[in-house]
Amino acid sequence: MMPWFRLYPEILKDPKIRRFTTVQKWLWITAMCEASQSSERGKLFIADGIEYTDEDLAQAAGLPSGEWEQAKGFIDMCVTLKMMERHADGGVTLLNFINRQYEKPSDKPDKTRERKQKERAKKAQQKKEQPPQKLDKSTLSDGGLKGHANVTPESRDVTPCHAIYTDTDTDTDTDLDTEADIELLPPLPSKGERHESVVVVVGGRDLHVYKSVLDQYKHYFVYEPNQTIRQILHSYLDDGVQMDMLAWAMRQAAEKGKAWDYAKGAIEKLFAKGVRTAEQAEQANQAFHQQQEQKQSRKVVPLREDKLPASVQWQLEQQSVQQPINTEEPKTIDDYPELKAMLEQLRQKQKQAR
Repeated sequence: MMPWFRLYPEILKDPKIRRFTTVQKWLWITAMCEASQSSERGKLFIADGIEYTDEDLAQAAGLPSGEWEQAKGFIDMCVTLKMMERHADGGVTLLNFINRQYEKPSDKPDKTRERKQKERAKKAQQKKEQPPQKLDKSTLSDGGLKGHANVTPESRDVTPCHAIYTDTDTDTDTDLDTEADIELLPPLPSKGERHESVVVVVGGRDLHVYKSVLDQYKHYFVYEPNQTIRQILHSYLDDGVQMDMLAWAMRQAAEKGKAWDYAKGAIEKLFAKGVRTAEQAEQANQAFHQQQEQKQSRKVVPLREDKLPASVQWQLEQQSVQQPINTEEPKTIDDYPELKAMLEQLRQKQKQAR
């Protein structure tokens, strides 16, 4: 893995890059950094079958939570702009990244292929032109060894076929490849060098604790942390936080399906309370949940009586009132002589009208 990659100044004039916001431009730079240091250079991936998402890229870029909204849909946007390509295994390839990343101009694939073809052709021509050598007995000494001094040695000016660079290669980047000019980062352990974890039981569950913050982060979040997260983790250790407390916070985040920001918030809150170990963190967490349960039990929620509509209440009241029982016999028209006489007059008028 090279400690650097090429970034061309034409990025400032690229019409595709100009469509990006400031945050999206930083996401693109982060994507190139991640692709450069990936085990499969030029590709962003976590593991086979696990999709590399916008959240993964935003986390690698160290974006605050307030800017994560701008990261949504960024990879799909780059796929549409023909800047990235998504694969069935979940990984994402930066198109044309490998073709533009080389240590010297002579390292370009087409240049390397052309150079090797010329070398093979040159060697083949030399073999054809070289006459067969005949040994003269006079050139041999008594021991037969000194005569080899007269044989012309093979010219050292011929470039070996396995050489990567030629004497004509010139590039100013070679001046930067000295140890004095490059600030080396702490070496990353390879997959074969990954340390084993120490398993302790905290909170009734297994807690995997590693000696390396890199291994610790990868155990609970799968992929490697970026340089910013690594510096934060080392700063916690410098402040006296134990590795098992970092493991405890990462386990809490992983079990809840949260990302690094959740673990970071838990570490900082616990650190402010003087917590430095996993056992102390578990005790503080249990005490917090007990306080929450006590607060919930102290809250007395008054029972609310469901009130019926006013019209329904009036009907119920009317039904509840006892109506007086009418014991009188029903009356007829004969009981009212005046009304009976008026009724007869009306009937006669109707007959006369007919």
